[in-house]
Amino acid sequence: MLQKIQSILLKSSFRQVGLYTVTGALSKVISFAALPFFVNTLTEGDIGILNIFNSSIVFLTPVISMGVLYTISVDYFKLSKPDYAAVFSTSLIIPAFFSFLLIPVFYIFWQPLDRAFSFQYEFIWLIPLSLFCNFCFEAFIILLRMQNNLKLFATISLLKMLVEIVLSVLLLIYIFPNWYSRAMGYFLSAGLIAVLFFFHIKNKGFLIKKIDYKVLKGELLFGLSGLLLQTAVFFIGTSDKFFVMSFFGKEQAGFYAVAATFATIQYIVSSSLMQYLQPVLYTNFSGNKPWAAIKGLYVKYSLAMFGTMLALLLFAFIVYKYLLKGSYQENIHYFYLLSISSFIWSVTNIFLQYIIFNKHKKIITQLSVMSIVFSLAINFTASVYFNINWLCAAQIITNVFVLVVTLHFNNKLNRFS
Repeated sequence: MLQKIQSILLKSSFRQVGLYTVTGALSKVISFAALPFFVNTLTEGDIGILNIFNSSIVFLTPVISMGVLYTISVDYFKLSKPDYAAVFSTSLIIPAFFSFLLIPVFYIFWQPLDRAFSFQYEFIWLIPLSLFCNFCFEAFIILLRMQNNLKLFATISLLKMLVEIVLSVLLLIYIFPNWYSRAMGYFLSAGLIAVLFFFHIKNKGFLIKKIDYKVLKGELLFGLSGLLLQTAVFFIGTSDKFFVMSFFGKEQAGFYAVAATFATIQYIVSSSLMQYLQPVLYTNFSGNKPWAAIKGLYVKYSLAMFGTMLALLLFAFIVYKYLLKGSYQENIHYFYLLSISSFIWSVTNIFLQYIIFNKHKKIITQLSVMSIVFSLAINFTASVYFNINWLCAAQIITNVFVLVVTLHFNNKLNRFS
């Protein structure tokens, strides 16, 4: 038995999963260790404003990336290094252009955005710059994952979170005693990683001067479906926060944001496992491996997500009871509902990978439009005709719907044959 355990621990796959999981866990530990400080120091209104800031980053990332992050993941396994470098360098133009385009757009529409969502004046420049820096971070860790550079992956992931928290705390204590400190900590840490990202891709030969306009055109065409998919992901997992702010006020948005933050741990663990699983799945997809040969990965992943949800329920109960204000404890039921929703999404995530790998624009478009319409309709209905508890429960219904549709399209692509 001991030899069997040692054999498992020495396996490369086990070490990789372990490192990805530990990195994701440590990042969240750093974040959650600081959460009681921010929650108890900032007002509920500040937390609500930060919720809009973070949600805007999630919502607008697909707008400025136009599917580029999908291409960086998939084409690494399909192209030679010179061709991949051309695709990689050309693709960077898209998020840079759209990020800076948002500055005049926000300036023009700031007043109506402020009335609807408490959209702060500083967001005009802070969100676009944070968006591009965040894109660089996402592209960086995707590239490191594909290169199987586990040590640098862990270093960059932990460095970003550590710098973000330290800067936020120092700014909050000594300079800005409000939401601005937390947002600036996010921006400055992402900016640091963006600088390291460009040094890395330059040294590795992925940043070249040649611009391939054929690639740029192809990326923009695929980007439309990629944009729809990322927008759908936003509507599935984040749009509810805007409805809370718009219909129920910034204090309720603060309670809801904290609950959503705890529920997001499920997504963090899912992402950590997918850091390892995605290259494995894509390699199997490239080799046309049958469903019977890889379904064990799906089963193990789903069981791991279920175990994560159970552990998360216990963890959050303890934190709510002993570390947060009484006003947050009274609203813990938001977390219970959102954690179930996050679990369902984590299962959907692994079945989504086959659709993404095939770059099937028609199916991606259909899936995305159906998800957006369903999520928008149920969120609006719950907000207008019911209450915030129903809005919370509606997230479970939305994720069940998306899972069923995703399984349908997997079957349509003969994934289960």
